[in-house]
Amino acid sequence: MRKLVTTDVFEALRLVKKSGLKEKLAPLIKDIAQKGTSAIDSGIMGILTVVEIFAENKCEQMIYGLLAGPFEMKPEEIAGLELDVLAEKLEQLGKENDIRRFFTVLSGLLSKTR
Repeated sequence: MRKLVTTDVFEALRLVKKSGLKEKLAPLIKDIAQKGTSAIDSGIMGILTVVEIFAENKCEQMIYGLLAGPFEMKPEEIAGLELDVLAEKLEQLGKENDIRRFFTVLSGLLSKTR
């Protein structure tokens, strides 16, 4: 697993744009970034919430693409992961990255495009 990088932020921004949920997602990201929760909890909650929101807007393939980068897997491999493996990978992603900072950066970029 690799650390989150700049391209991951832009991949997330493309998801926000495609979904049309910018207004709904920005306050959610800000809330996650401001809570005093652990990086693991913030990361898992953030990723699962994003997945839930985007699933409503048929962005499933883009989510696989976003996770494929840090997971160092192909998008189709992400799609076929067993749920317990996905949960482990999400937990590892949270442990190895400052997820709160990632969402803070994302939130800042979203607020500048209003």
